[in-house]
Amino acid sequence: MQLMPIMRSCIACRKRESVLNKSSELLHLVVENNQVKPDPNHKLQGRGAWLHPQCLEMAINRKAFNRAFRSENLQLEVLKNYLMQNA
Repeated sequence: MQLMPIMRSCIACRKRESVLNKSSELLHLVVENNQVKPDPNHKLQGRGAWLHPQCLEMAINRKAFNRAFRSENLQLEVLKNYLMQNA
């Protein structure tokens, strides 16, 4: 029996990818204390979302973070710093 791949989609561009695929660029995100934080190891608790690093500006413009996390006034500094360091 073959297992179905685990598919996730970017909150900005909506492109679907398998997160088990080594070439997937999707980054797992979670919210802690109103901060959107990257979770590259997929270990943090809480509501999650997925984002391609190059789709950050599109996600901000489309207010995708507010929709994905069902919250407003989310802080993105931690995420932006992470993406700048790992670009």
